[in-house]
Amino acid sequence: MSRDFSLELLEQDEKARVLDIGCGDGEFTRQVVNKTQSDKIYGVEISPKYAERACQNGVNVVMADIDSGLPFEDTSFDIVVSNQVIEHVNSTDNFIRECHRILKNGGICVSSTPNLASFHNIFSLILGYQPFAAAVSDELVCGNPLDPCDGQQIPSFRRHRRIFTAPALGRLFEFHGFKVEALKGVGLHPLPLFLSRHIKWTRYSLFLTIKARKLEA
Repeated sequence: MSRDFSLELLEQDEKARVLDIGCGDGEFTRQVVNKTQSDKIYGVEISPKYAERACQNGVNVVMADIDSGLPFEDTSFDIVVSNQVIEHVNSTDNFIRECHRILKNGGICVSSTPNLASFHNIFSLILGYQPFAAAVSDELVCGNPLDPCDGQQIPSFRRHRRIFTAPALGRLFEFHGFKVEALKGVGLHPLPLFLSRHIKWTRYSLFLTIKARKLEA
C-alpha cells in the first residue's frame, strides 16, 4: 500500500542514479526501475539472504548496516527511496542527514513510514493500550491485546525505534536541508483499502509517504 504511493511520487529519469535503502529481495526496487526507467539502480541491505535475492533481481546491492552510515560518496545519487525503513534506524537524524549527503543538489528522497497518529493507534491509546506501531521492546510484542502479535517474540530488526506523525516527518526533513514537495497518507485502518484510498486524510492515515528535494547549497 505505501509502496504504491512511493512509486507515484517518483519521477521518470533514464539517466538518474537511484538508491533503494533497505531493498529487501529487490521486488520493490524493480518497480522503482519501471517507474524511473533508469538502469542505474543500487540497493543497501543488511540481510545476506535478501541481498542475494536482490542481486538475482538485477539490483547492484551493497551489504551494510545503515546505522553506521551509507557506504557511498557525497552527491552520488539523483533519487533515494526507502520503504518502511526510517522507523527502524537508531538515529533518524543520521538517516536523513546521510540521505541528504549522498544526494546531488536538486535530488529527491521518497520515504514511507507508519503513522503514529493513525486511527487504530489513537483508539489503542484511548483504551490505555500500547499503540500498534510503537514498540517498547526489541524482543517482545506487548501492551496491546488487540494486536494479533501481542505476546510474541520478534527479531530485533523488526522493532520500531521512532514513529512519526505527519507534521514531525515534514519538519525533520526540512531541518536537515530538504524542501518538502509532497507529504501524503494512505489507508485509514480499519477501513478496507477500496474505501480508504478515496479518503485523503493524511494526518490520520495508516502510512505516511514524503517526497523531499535537496536544496541547492
